[in-house]
Amino acid sequence: METNTPQKLTLENHSKGFLMDEELMAGISEDKETKGTYHAFVVRHTTGETLAFQKFTNLFEAIRTLNDVPRNWAFEAVSRCGSGNCGTGKCGKGGRCGTKKEEACDPADGEACQSS
Repeated sequence: METNTPQKLTLENHSKGFLMDEELMAGISEDKETKGTYHAFVVRHTTGETLAFQKFTNLFEAIRTLNDVPRNWAFEAVSRCGSGNCGTGKCGKGGRCGTKKEEACDPADGEACQSS
């Protein structure tokens, strides 16, 4: 019998996706107005109901708190732009973020920088 090992959030992946199972979604977002403040949350993705929300000033503690929730989590990436360059003027060749080696987009060349 094969058992699935739950996946975890890490310092490397916390900003690139969410933990999900068939009922819940958990993630961390950084407060854009207060640098160094993080919001950890758990929602029921089928209804949009927020089940838990907590502010942290320590990213490691936010990650640890969500990883301690006893669920069979799977990590789901939010886009193919894993290095965080979407929205900063960098994208893959052809205007699609994260598809190939990232390079600066030049709108004058007719390439649009947009998330995939």
